Amino acid sequence: MKRKLGIFLLMGLIFKAFAVDVGEIIDKTLEKYENMTSFYAEFNQEYCDEVTGMCTRYEGKIYFQKPNFFRMEMDDPKQIYVGDSMSLWIYMPAQKRAVRQNLGKVPFQISPDMFLKDYEKTFHAELTKESQGHFEITLKPKEETEIYEKITITIKNKTYEITGISIIDEVGSESKFSFDKIDINKKFSKDLFLFKPPKGTTVDEY
Repeated sequence: MKRKLGIFLLMGLIFKAFAVDVGEIIDKTLEKYENMTSFYAEFNQEYCDEVTGMCTRYEGKIYFQKPNFFRMEMDDPKQIYVGDSMSLWIYMPAQKRAVRQNLGKVPFQISPDMFLKDYEKTFHAELTKESQGHFEITLKPKEETEIYEKITITIKNKTYEITGISIIDEVGSESKFSFDKIDINKKFSKDLFLFKPPKGTTVDEY
């Protein structure tokens, strides 16, 4: 009898673990960001190259304002990225060098929920982990792509804030972002998204 009771309890726990629908989680997350006009977060990025086995880590801050204005400040080495959907500035103070890239018609988005929008058209979505504090959703492309093999998104289960994104490419290299001190609809000065190379800076344009 005790053995049967244990089996029933185990089955109940398994059922509970998968009781949350992945579509419901994504819908609530998109709802969280639906009325977002701006976004701020501190982040950690770790990139691990599958071929060399080497990992590099960065820390920084990210600012985003609709429709496509963004600024990213990275530490050690100091780098600043400023741009919109048409152009991107990359500034390296230590080298007194700035690069301006013309993005043309290539859409550039930095909104945290960008992979979840209309996900059903592009990805198969699966709830791969559920803990007391977070959901983990894995997106796998329906068609082969050279950009990524799978994307894993970590979502806070009470606030539905995206706290992490992991992107694994076709060779197995991983780019992993974790977000902290998230502030949605934070007010920014417009000057934050303007960049003028300081005097003495070498500028390359592509």
